[in-house]
Amino acid sequence: MNIKHFLLSLLLLPTLAWCAAPMKTDSDSNPFLDQYSEEGFVDCVLRIVERSESPEHYRLRLRANYGGQVVGMDVVVVKHIQGGFDSEMNLNKEHVYRRGIAFVRTGPESDRLINALAKLYGNEEPMRRMIPEEKFTAIALHQGTIDMEREPVKIKIFGRDGEPFDEDAYYESFFNLDLKAGFVFWNEKDQGYREALIRGLTH
Repeated sequence: MNIKHFLLSLLLLPTLAWCAAPMKTDSDSNPFLDQYSEEGFVDCVLRIVERSESPEHYRLRLRANYGGQVVGMDVVVVKHIQGGFDSEMNLNKEHVYRRGIAFVRTGPESDRLINALAKLYGNEEPMRRMIPEEKFTAIALHQGTIDMEREPVKIKIFGRDGEPFDEDAYYESFFNLDLKAGFVFWNEKDQGYREALIRGLTH
């Protein structure tokens, strides 16, 4: 498969959580974190419980339920993200958003989120603490214009991709955003990134 066919497959790939059975939630309407995981991949869904914005960014407070406890974090997303590819499936470098997304610790619920993820990855090490903030490069897996307020946006995020580049620290995942419905789907890209992701998000 050549690179353009591979990229096209990413654009056409349906996001499981947007087309699956009705979402399961707790009594506070928080979704059960890993309900859309399947086939060995860990996919997480979180509800947007609070939203604020500046001229340049959205700040989203995310919450979910894992093991009967509330887990979550804040996410800062650059506004006006546009499709990362042109009509011929070439990457539009103007639509590569350096520091386009940031994960922000909000308290013990953020530590519980990262520990839940580590457990889902099969890592049972002692309790970890999430770092205060982790920033990502973001590319929307779309062509053309996007209205973030009205349509779901499939975003690929790249962690620890700066210079000097450290392959052992680098990781990727999908961060699919549905502002209209009020949910985020943080989906696993590759199981090989699990160790780097947990290491990158914790002390």
